[in-house]
Amino acid sequence: MADVFDTAVSGLVAFQNALAVTSNNIANSTTAGYSRQVATLSERTPDATAGTFIGNGVDVTGVSRAFDQFAVNQLRTGTGVLGQQTAFLGIANQVDSLVGGSTNGVSSALTSFFNSWQTLASNPSSASNRQNVISQAQGLASSISQTAGQLDALNQNANSQIQSTVGTINTLAASIAKLNQTIAVSAGNGPGGSPNDLLDQRDQLLTQLSALTSVKTNTESNGAVDVFIGNGQALVVGTQTTQLTTVPNAYDGTKLDVSYGSGATTQVITGSLTGGQLGGLLQVSSTLIQPTLNALGQVATGLSVLVNNQQAQGFDLNATLGKPLFSISPPAALGAASNTGTATLTAKPIDTSTLGQLTTSNYVLRFQGGAWSASIASTGQPVTVTGTGSAGSPLSFGGLSLVVTGAPANGDSFLIEPTAAVASSLSVALTDPSGIAAASPLASAAALANTSNATISAPTVPNVSDPSLLLPASIRFLSPSTYTVTTQTSASTSVTSGVLTLGANGVITAPAVAGVLGSGGGWTVTIGGTPAAGDSFTVSPNTTGSGDNSNALALAALQNKAALAAGTVGLGGAYANLVNVVGTETQQVTQAQSAQQSLVTQSTQAVQNVSGVNIDEEAANMLRWQEAYSAAAKLVSTADSMFQTLIHAFGGV
Repeated sequence: MADVFDTAVSGLVAFQNALAVTSNNIANSTTAGYSRQVATLSERTPDATAGTFIGNGVDVTGVSRAFDQFAVNQLRTGTGVLGQQTAFLGIANQVDSLVGGSTNGVSSALTSFFNSWQTLASNPSSASNRQNVISQAQGLASSISQTAGQLDALNQNANSQIQSTVGTINTLAASIAKLNQTIAVSAGNGPGGSPNDLLDQRDQLLTQLSALTSVKTNTESNGAVDVFIGNGQALVVGTQTTQLTTVPNAYDGTKLDVSYGSGATTQVITGSLTGGQLGGLLQVSSTLIQPTLNALGQVATGLSVLVNNQQAQGFDLNATLGKPLFSISPPAALGAASNTGTATLTAKPIDTSTLGQLTTSNYVLRFQGGAWSASIASTGQPVTVTGTGSAGSPLSFGGLSLVVTGAPANGDSFLIEPTAAVASSLSVALTDPSGIAAASPLASAAALANTSNATISAPTVPNVSDPSLLLPASIRFLSPSTYTVTTQTSASTSVTSGVLTLGANGVITAPAVAGVLGSGGGWTVTIGGTPAAGDSFTVSPNTTGSGDNSNALALAALQNKAALAAGTVGLGGAYANLVNVVGTETQQVTQAQSAQQSLVTQSTQAVQNVSGVNIDEEAANMLRWQEAYSAAAKLVSTADSMFQTLIHAFGGV
């Protein structure tokens, strides 16, 4: 039989619990990760009385979370992408500012350096002009090497952040595993309800983890959540975790990789970690900082090779061939830590014959099955390798020549960095202003008896290997358009005839006579005006080393000489391309990050629409439960009066 008192008390207890749930919602309305809770009220089984059913009251049968797993998964995915872009952009902005600075940067230093050669050409014997060339060279070398040093510092900063992020991931994983255990125990001991507050805490940790690295989850039957990263590596399984660690790169100890597991099962998973803050830090190091260092090193290599080569084609004030102005390190060949052979690789210096083939890529060189093979490190694209590795037949690819010393073992590999360390090594080797080779090693002159106003330029000498081989020559015009060149070698006299194209300045090139300017060398002069028959000109060694600016002009012209990237771009253009690439990538990530932030904001709002606490709604619920509680309390009082009346009635009998 239905009991009015029990029914009233059930309502009193139920409404009190509902009020407690509402008060908890209000108290946690600003708590991060809290999901609004809802008390579920269910009527009790009624009693059959007098041919009908009369209710027995109400019970709170559960407290559920307002939770949408799909919306939460979208938020975690978006948070991972945003974390990656934000980490990348934080360092990319610094790289962009570093290489793209309009003042006191590499670009302005390049311009100032080549302008100093132009200034020297206006007065090649000026001591101050010569000193200015050296000063500008030092400023340029300092600017390039300092920029490389700052890029290296950014790389080290990324390494520090990678280590910190890996530590935070491990801490979060341990906390999730601990909550898994508590949730499983709570769910097993409870009357069928779920530990909502613990679930909220775990979901909050999972959201924090997704901002650090992309995660996938799987919920077990006991309520525990398994967490997977990378290519499916299990970070958390139930109550067990697998630690991530940072380890030195197999080739270059200054770079960090992320490994998974321990002991014999350890595996490097750097390449599979593409999301979250960790993915962004790994990406910015490999796809922006390193390529920028490589491109800067290509410019430094081109600068050193071109300037030193042209210096060697000119005479200094001591009437000797110019010595190198710049010094750089050769390409680096780094053996893998796992190599078991005794082989070491030595790269030959880059010269003008291989400069155009030089790229900004790093390569992996492997010895397998008795043969060498190479691929681009960043893409794995195969590269053709020629040669055997001996001094006479070096391994050649990408403008590189590598000599192998020792014996490689099957499976040995090497990371080849053609330009990565070059920029930081760039320095000025020449400090004596008199060593600046502004003059051509040959001088030219018109005979005093010439009857025309024709002129002759200073000789351009493309290849001088030995000053002692610079021998006199004479040019004699038989008519305004025909001439002979007489070259006196140590053993004989060589005479060559030629026809000059008039109407524009004509060019006369010395014959490739054995013994002149090394092997098959020559010089070139330009005749201005219209010569008369009988006019003659001489080309002879520049014994004074001064009074001529032709080599200074040739050096000034190197800024725009298309010598890099298969002869398609000059030094200034190569650096401008570098600045453009960094700027474009930074701008693209900035735009993507802004768009992603909007998506994450929308996803966050979608989660809040389901799980967030609405104060107005909770206030309405509070009034509803309060009124219901008051009504139940009055019902209890009524039931008590009825009970007292019944007692008095039976007591008066």
